[in-house]
Amino acid sequence: MSNYIELEIQSILNEIDDLDYASDRLIHNLESSDSMDAENITALAKFLYNAKAHSKLIHFCAKLFQNDKPFIPWPYLFEAMEQLTLEGDTRFVDALIEGLEETHSQLEAARSKVAARYIPEAAQWAIERRYQQQKSHEANKKVYLEQLVMLRTQQLYEQEKILLGTMQKMFPGDPDVNKEVREHKQRYALEILQKRSPKKTRIKTEDLTLKDPEVETALSSLMASILEKANEYPEVAFDLAIAAFMFERFEECLEILNLSSEEGSSVIWLRLEALLHARHFIELLNDLAKVEVLLAHEPETFFATAYLRAQALWGLGQKHTAIEVMEGLLASRPHYRAASALLSIWSQQ
Repeated sequence: MSNYIELEIQSILNEIDDLDYASDRLIHNLESSDSMDAENITALAKFLYNAKAHSKLIHFCAKLFQNDKPFIPWPYLFEAMEQLTLEGDTRFVDALIEGLEETHSQLEAARSKVAARYIPEAAQWAIERRYQQQKSHEANKKVYLEQLVMLRTQQLYEQEKILLGTMQKMFPGDPDVNKEVREHKQRYALEILQKRSPKKTRIKTEDLTLKDPEVETALSSLMASILEKANEYPEVAFDLAIAAFMFERFEECLEILNLSSEEGSSVIWLRLEALLHARHFIELLNDLAKVEVLLAHEPETFFATAYLRAQALWGLGQKHTAIEVMEGLLASRPHYRAASALLSIWSQQ
C-alpha cells in the first residue's frame, strides 16, 4: 500500500474506529489532494474493497470516469460489481466498455477473474494478457542472463550471487535460473577446494626435515610473542593464527585459535587444515564429522571434508579407505585437479 494512503488510514482510524466513516474521509482526502496517481488510487480501491465498501468503490470509479482520469482500478471495480451483482445493469456495463476502450485498459481489466461475466471479450483479453506476460518474462530473463554472463566473465562472484538471488525471486521455479544457481554453487565449491588444498600433497615423515637451529630459535621466540599477544587481544587471534600457519608452526596455530574470540567457517577451516598439517589425524576425523553437521548448509562442505578425511585416513595408514574416499570425491567432481593429483601419487605407492 502507498505511504500516503497508509498514513491517512492510520490517522483517520486513530480518530474513530469506523470503516464506513474512514472510507468517506479517504475518498474525500484523496480527491482533494494532488496525489491522485495510479499507486494511491489502487491503494484506496484495495482498502475500500477490503472494507466491504463496494458501493463507495464503484461510485469512486464512476467519478474517475467522469473526470477523465487516465487510471481506473479495473480489477477492484469488477470484484466490487460482483459483490453487488450488477451484471444486469446494461447501461453501466456499456459505460465500462467505453471507458476500457478510451483508456486502452483491456489487458488490465483482464486481471479480474470475474470480468468475463460482464464483458464476454474479457476472456480473450485474459489470453492476450498471459501471452504478453510470457513475452515480457522471457525478455526480462534474457536481460538478467546477459548480466549474469558479464559478471561471471569478470569473476565478480558476490555480485553474481546477489543477481541470482534476485532472479530466483523474480522467476521462481524457472529451470534456466535453477540451472544457473546449481552451476554457480558447483563452480564456487571447486574454487574453495582449490584454495584450501595444501601446498604439499604428500604427508610423509621424511618431509619433516631438520631446520636451521638459529631460524628455529627465532621462530620459537616469535611464536611465544604471538601467543602472548593472542592471549592479550583475542579479537586479533585469528589473524595471528594465520601468521603461525604461514610459518608452518601448526601446533602454535592451534593454540592461538583456541584463544580467538572470532567465530565462523573461516576459523573452522583453518583449524582443520592445522590439524591435518600437525598430524592430529584422529582429532581431525572427529572434528570433520561435527563440521559436516554444522556447515551442512554450505555447498562446498561435503567436498572439502571428503578431501581432508582422505588425507587423514592416509596419514593413519588406512590407505585403501583413503583411496576409496578420494575416488568418491572425484566421481562427483572429476575436474578437481588437486584430488586427482594426490590420488595419482597414492596409487603409485
